[in-house]
This record gives sequence, C-alpha cells and structure tokens, in this order.
Amino acid sequence: MDEFSTIAHVIFGGEVRKHKEKFYGLQKSLRQAHMAQSYEVYASVAYLVSAIVGFIGALIGVVIAFFILNVLNTKGNFTNIHMPESLSWIAPFTDIIVIILGMSIMAVFCYYVTYTVVMLIPAINASDRKSKINKQIPYAVTFMYALSKGGMDIIGILRALNSAESTYGDISREIGIIIRDMDYFGSDLRTAIINCTNQTSSDLLQDLLTNLLSVIDSGGDVTQYLYGKTDQYQQRLLQDQKSFLEILGLIAESYVTALVAAPLFIIIMQSVMTIMNGGSNILLYIIIYAMVPIGSVAFTIMISMITPTEEEAVNKFEIPNTNVYDSIPIEDSGRSKAEEQKLIGAIKAGKSSQKRKEFMQNPLKPIMEKPELSLLISVPVAILFTGLYLALTLGSLSSAMTNVTLMQNSATANISDPLVLYGPIIGYFDDILIFIMLILMIPLSVFFENKIRRERKISAEMPDFLKKLASTNETGMTLTQSIALISNDNFGTISSEVKKINRNIQWGIDVNTALKMFGNSLNTALSQRVITLITKASESSGDIRDVLNVAANDAKMGERIRRERSDGMLIYVAIIFITFCVFIYCVYTLSSSFIPVMYSAGNSNAAAAGSSAATAGATYIQAFNPEDYYRLFFHAVILQGMFAGLLAGVMGEGRWMSGLKYAIIMMIIAYVMFALFI
Repeated sequence: MDEFSTIAHVIFGGEVRKHKEKFYGLQKSLRQAHMAQSYEVYASVAYLVSAIVGFIGALIGVVIAFFILNVLNTKGNFTNIHMPESLSWIAPFTDIIVIILGMSIMAVFCYYVTYTVVMLIPAINASDRKSKINKQIPYAVTFMYALSKGGMDIIGILRALNSAESTYGDISREIGIIIRDMDYFGSDLRTAIINCTNQTSSDLLQDLLTNLLSVIDSGGDVTQYLYGKTDQYQQRLLQDQKSFLEILGLIAESYVTALVAAPLFIIIMQSVMTIMNGGSNILLYIIIYAMVPIGSVAFTIMISMITPTEEEAVNKFEIPNTNVYDSIPIEDSGRSKAEEQKLIGAIKAGKSSQKRKEFMQNPLKPIMEKPELSLLISVPVAILFTGLYLALTLGSLSSAMTNVTLMQNSATANISDPLVLYGPIIGYFDDILIFIMLILMIPLSVFFENKIRRERKISAEMPDFLKKLASTNETGMTLTQSIALISNDNFGTISSEVKKINRNIQWGIDVNTALKMFGNSLNTALSQRVITLITKASESSGDIRDVLNVAANDAKMGERIRRERSDGMLIYVAIIFITFCVFIYCVYTLSSSFIPVMYSAGNSNAAAAGSSAATAGATYIQAFNPEDYYRLFFHAVILQGMFAGLLAGVMGEGRWMSGLKYAIIMMIIAYVMFALFI
C-alpha cells in the first residue's frame, strides 16, 4: 500500500468499515477484476480523490463565476435578474450569490462524478474481463476436449490450459486460480474449482466449471461432457454473433440519421437563413467542427464497447536455443590468441553480412508485420513535402496574408469572425493538410491491408492443411511422417512454411519445436491457437488424429464468424458510402447553383441600398463572400468523409485502421470535386 492509499485509509477507513454492507458490490468487483486491493483501501482512496477533485472543482467554479460577472456581464447584463419586490434585498448580494453558487455546483458536480467513476472502475474491469473470457471460452473448451480425447486427465488439462496463457489469455489466468489453490494452498480439485467459480466474473466459465464438477463427482465421462460443451459454446458463439450484428445494424442506421442526414439538413437550412438574413455562422461551425467529429468518436467508442474483444497481440512461442556442440570438448587448435581473435571477427562480420543480405532481400518485412512502422518513413516525407510546398508557394502565402491585413485595416469590413477574417490563410493551408494526411494514411492503409489479407488467406487455408494432416495420420502414420507426406502439396500462402516444417524436422529439430517455428512464422492468433492445441496433444498422446480434426473445425469456426460479420455489415458500409455521396452532391449543388445566385443578388442589393428603385423582394439578401462558404463546405465534406470512413472500418471489420481505405477514397473524392468543379 503506497503513501497516498495509507493516508486515505487513515482518514476514511473507519467510516468505510462502519458501512461495509454498502461496499459488498465493490468487494465482489475487485475480486472479479483481480485487483489486488481491499475494498476498505479502495473506497478510502475513492473518497480522498473525490474530495481533492471536488476542491479543485470549487476553484474552477469561482473562476467561472468571475468570468460570468466580469466578462459576460458587460454584454447584456446576464446577472440582472428580475425579482419580486419581496426579494429585492438580494440584489446587492448578486455577485456573492453567483460566486457561492458557482463554487458549490462545481464542487458537488466534480466530487460526485469523480466518486462515481472511481467506484465504477472495478466493475468495468470485471466486465471487460468477462467479455474476454466469454470470447475465448469456445476455443478453450475445444482445447480441453482435444486433450481429454488424447487421454490426458482433468488436472493435466487444467494445467495445460493455464500454461497456454499467451494463446487463451484471461481464461488461462482464471484457471490459474485452480492451479494456485492446489499447488500453494493445499486445496483439493473440488475445493479449488468451487473457489474459482465464486471468483470469476464470467457466467459461462461458472457454468462450465460447475457442471464439470458434477461430472467428476458422479464419475461421468469428462470427454463426452467437454464434447457437448464444445458444440454448445460454438452454437452460442454463432447466436451471439447474430445478435451483435443486429445491434450493429441499428447503430449504423442511427449514425446515418444523426451524423449524416441531420448535419446535412442543418447545414442547408442554416446556410440559407444566414445568407438571407445575415448573422453569425456559429451553428455551422458547431455542426462541422464539433458535432461530426465528436459524434463519430462517440459512435466508435459505443461500437468498441459492444464488440467482442479481439485477440491481443500475438505472443510468439519460445523456441529453446540449444547448441548441439555443447557436449563436444574444446580442443586446442594450435592458433595464437591474435589468430583466434581474427577468426572470431571474421565470424561476426559474416553474421552481420548475412543479416544485411536478409534485410535487403525483404526490406519491408518489419513494416509488413507492424504497419505502424510505416509512419517512421511517411512522417519525414510529410515534413519534407511541407517544406517544399511552402518554398514553392511562398508567393501565395504572402498574398493571403496581405488580404488578411487589408481586411483588418478596412473600416467598412468590420469582420469579427476569425474563420472569415483569416479565411485566405486557412484556405492556403487546407491543401497542405490534405496532402499531409494522405501521405500519412495511404502507406499505413496499404501495409495494414496487406497484413490483414495475409491473415485471411492463412485463416482460409489452415483448415485444409489440418484436414489433410488428419487424413494421413488416420492411416497410422506418425505426425512427422504425415508432415513429410503432405509437405509438397499446394496449400497457398502457407505452402512454403509447411515445407519448412519438414525441412526443420529433417535437420534434427523435434516435431513440436518445428511446429512452434511454423506458428511463429505465420504469426497469427489462429495459428498460435492451432499449434498450441497440436503440440500439447502430441505431448500427451501419439494418436492425435481426433485432435487434428478438432483443430480443423476450430479454425473453420473462426473463419466462419469473421465472414458472417464482414458479409452482414457490407450493406451498412455501402449505405455509408451512398449517404456520403448524397451529402457531397447536396453540398455541390449549394456551392455551384445556390450560392452564386445569392451572391449576385446580395451585391445587387448592396449597390441599390441607397436607391428608392430597389426592388421590394430582394432587400433582405445580405452581401457576403462566397469563398467563406466554399471553404466551410469543403471542411464539412472532408471531415465527414474521414470520420465516416473510419467508422465504416470499425463497423465492418472491428478495426479503425480498416476504415483508412474508405476514408482515403472519400477524402480524395471530396478534394477532387472541390478542386475541379467548385
């Protein structure tokens, strides 16, 4: 316990203990979230943190009150409230009342918001843990069934699942509670399982372990039970997928209504009203620069919260680095020390040369594995482009700054809107920002899509590989012989890696290590799960034909779920594209037809303002600069295209980076349209 927690416990610990029944839910959430802290300490810290934030909120409230009194009050006397005669005595104390109210409201608000958030953190962590366990439990039960089918006892199965943490994540850590209780606390299997069911946040894991305990107590067939659970959880996974797609479809429709159709309607109406009657464009600014970006981020967070958690970053298998020459005694070579050093230097130089050759053969391999590394190249390129662009177009920037200066010094302009006043400079930098964004986004998207395409090919080819391996194994061949037999078959992307398995075995590497090297080369969550299943089963039994069939079905199920989501959301991705096209068409119509006509009418009206011959029907149209609206609409379609594209990726494939390709296409369409046609 750190010093801050100690202070909090000293101040609030007694009060927390007096109302311990109030914190039963917190205690349960802390245990389910595996947060190593007692409810007394955590609640005490929550009280102290909330009190500190509440005090800061009170200070902020005072600042806001002074702002209202001394800044806003000069523009309309906001505090001049009309009160009954009986309360007129309050008028001299208005300033004090405003300060006290501001301080009190902000203090209470900050205190309760902070307390609520801090107290919800354990429940949120437990819920996240539950989601991860429920996502992995069908694969974990398949793993348990395969090992049981191979003849492993239930304790060995639980130990194997616990040791496969890099593959099965939180469910392995949850099973670790059972292993810990048996190994360190002397509990028997039954007691350890009961403790785990009481502590876990996953209802599915509770159901699995409770029924497993009943099967063990009654002497039932564990293998048959796990087989039934495998089928049950796979069917449940498919049902959950359908429910998720229905909810996702509802969110997609809500997004189109709230952040495409509604902003478009408001932009059209507000533009017409502002042009007709004059006034500020503040509502347009709020819609374009706040509502669309913030709303899109909110929808992205909402989708992320309900999306089944994706696998964490793949952890490669540990390959033992054994030296076959360790047992050979070192003999005196007869060389001098200088000659030995020279020979060692030559060996090091050879290794360095080999690494350089490997890098030159495939210099993009690191970026292909981690697309984010492309930013190490694209960011300097973007900086270089910016410098060259500024150097080549310095005259345009100087002209834009001159126009701004003229507007500032103009006595008739009287422009208070900074986006209008500095419009020429903003317009100059628009092109730079668009090109910079494309320079950063295009390489990242290309490398990411290549990586995803490779993973999809592996997912599609893996079941065929496992089926062929199982077929040859059923004839009585060993796993090594089966791999040798099918190594020359064509599996697509993984064919070369299958050949490497056979070659490594021929060079003396054991089959499990060769399979792990195969998994590391593929470097996908599916390959890691399949290889873990096969290697663990082969360690317990030589007959793994059933395990191979189970692994093939497991791989096929994962691919089926991915395809169902992609196909189910394709229509909504198309709808987002269609609504964007409608959005951009409406903006184009406004910019090319409506605004030029209104601009001409406004200028005519301004010229005839002092003449009695001015027509009665046109006097309400105000003079305005159409470039201000063109720039505003350009920003609207660019932001709409970028955020709509990213959200389409999140909805369709569960990753925001998958939306980069859509965002790039929409942004290019918007830029080309404004550059060529407006």
